[in-house]
Amino acid sequence: QAMKDDAQADLDEAMPAVHAAVEALGALNKHDITEIKSFVKPPTLVQKTMEAVNTLLGEKPDWETAKKVLNDQGLIKRLMEFDKDNVEAKISKGLKKYINDATFTPDQVAKQSNAAKSLCLWVYAMDKYCEIAKHVAPKKAALAQAEEALMETMQQLKEKQEQSAKIEAEVAKLKAHLEDSQEEERSLIRQADQTKKRLIRAGKLTTSLADEEARW
Repeated sequence: QAMKDDAQADLDEAMPAVHAAVEALGALNKHDITEIKSFVKPPTLVQKTMEAVNTLLGEKPDWETAKKVLNDQGLIKRLMEFDKDNVEAKISKGLKKYINDATFTPDQVAKQSNAAKSLCLWVYAMDKYCEIAKHVAPKKAALAQAEEALMETMQQLKEKQEQSAKIEAEVAKLKAHLEDSQEEERSLIRQADQTKKRLIRAGKLTTSLADEEARW
């Protein structure tokens, strides 16, 4: 449980940024998207923002492709439901050229397009989550291995307990059978003793009768 809590604590560190990015995306409307895609030649940071967005979405990082992405009516939902837990290493690596660009920050992007700032915030949030997830991955793997080992141990324990219960039941059965046999033995001994006593009394009676007959 401690390993699981440790891994979750690391991931939770990135969640405020993720929630803030999702909130920013939720504030975007059709007009904001139209504002971005209306650029024939977009400002440098707006273009970089869309290139970064495209990179995460697995699309070509160019403006023509960016306009197609922006034309997607379900874009906001696509970004909100983005599978941040399974971003390929090459995509995460490709994103770094934007993240490491000192001019590419949400505040700087906002100077050229406030709508693009929300997308920039999302890019940064996804990058932070991916970075933390990368460090958490070995912990998750170790946790999965530990849980698997625990399940195997618990299964072995269950089998041993079932075997033990079976042996105990067999011992109880044999004990009960032994007690029945011992009781039967005691009963036979009592019967034999009673029979012996009857025979002795009968013998005495026969002797007495024989003596009586002799006197007659």
